[in-house]
Amino acid sequence: MHKKFTYIVYQIIMAILAVISIGMLIAYYAKRINIDAYPYNMIDNGIWLAFFTDYVIRLIISPNKREFVKDNIFDLLSIIPASSLFFLFRIGQIGRTFQMLKLMRIMRLVGWVSSLSEMSCSTTCTLRLLS
Repeated sequence: MHKKFTYIVYQIIMAILAVISIGMLIAYYAKRINIDAYPYNMIDNGIWLAFFTDYVIRLIISPNKREFVKDNIFDLLSIIPASSLFFLFRIGQIGRTFQMLKLMRIMRLVGWVSSLSEMSCSTTCTLRLLS
């Protein structure tokens, strides 16, 4: 249960970072912000560092490095520093973000059902102990 909660929190954080990163890139290309100026450069670099660290850690713990790189090519391309050439690869994070949001809805439903079953089990067990 704790592992599932940690995974969901991790997915939520990564999804939020992806949305912020993409929003900043869109604002940059719409000439609303200067991503090279403070504080936007600090935010962008922090998000990049989070994505980079995430990718490296997942690569290190992966049993098959070649398969990992092949299966996560958009993640690899998204950690390449932003320039107009690599903008489309960072946009690839949108698909991953939507997948995470769908997974979060499913996990919420599963968590809700399992918590209901745990509550009914604990209530039944408590009633048995009291009688």
